[in-house]
Amino acid sequence: MNAVATWTFRAERLVSFTALAVLTGSVLWGVLTRYGTEKPAVWTTELSGILFTWVVYIGAMTAHREGRHIRVTLLVDLLPSAARRAVRILADLLVLAFLIYVTWLSVLMMQKGASRPSPVLDIPFSWVYLATVIGFAGMAISQTVHLVTGRRPSAAEDML
Repeated sequence: MNAVATWTFRAERLVSFTALAVLTGSVLWGVLTRYGTEKPAVWTTELSGILFTWVVYIGAMTAHREGRHIRVTLLVDLLPSAARRAVRILADLLVLAFLIYVTWLSVLMMQKGASRPSPVLDIPFSWVYLATVIGFAGMAISQTVHLVTGRRPSAAEDML
């Protein structure tokens, strides 16, 4: 595995872990202040939603790269070898086209969110939508690598 891939996999895990840890702390703090003080921390709900978005999209990117998304291949597996290969390539190309399209839509959404701040934390929504751009672009890249090389890294292979 090359150095860029290794760095990327580690960055994915670092972002996911950090977002999940802060998300957990934020929810805990929100519960403690809501039931333990007279003034609840209202910012925790908004921060939790933002971080949950990051955890979901970075996690989806990781799952896609490792080939862990659900797929039903019963009928495809019944096809002759040549037809099975053709159908899988067609399906992979369709998935790639979809991922490129939603990446583009995510970029447009992020651009529109730049002028809209979040209500409590006053963070531009483009920071929230950046997670969708990174997630879908990462899935498109891993789909392209899969189409070119014909393989996906196993979970054990990238556990660094």
